[in-house]
Amino acid sequence: MPTVSIKSDASKADLASAIKVGLGSGYEVEPASDKEVITVRKGTMTTAHVKLDRSPDGAKAHVHGGGFIISRIVNELGIANSVAKTIKSSALSA
Repeated sequence: MPTVSIKSDASKADLASAIKVGLGSGYEVEPASDKEVITVRKGTMTTAHVKLDRSPDGAKAHVHGGGFIISRIVNELGIANSVAKTIKSSALSA
């Protein structure tokens, strides 16, 4: 599971916007309404989840692939890494 340090004042909406811009129009980026989670999809089987973890030391974005057993492994190596690289290259990276 890739983890990226982000600016502590970055909101969930800011992060979702940075991911959407970085990945392009082929991806669906949906912030969860009640949690610090963002879901990124490309098709039905390609999914990643970004969980924001805030602490006094700063903020981190934990990215992991979604799905069941085999598809989760594929998503960890594919879309989760793409999302993490996109966050690292954004202005929100710390």
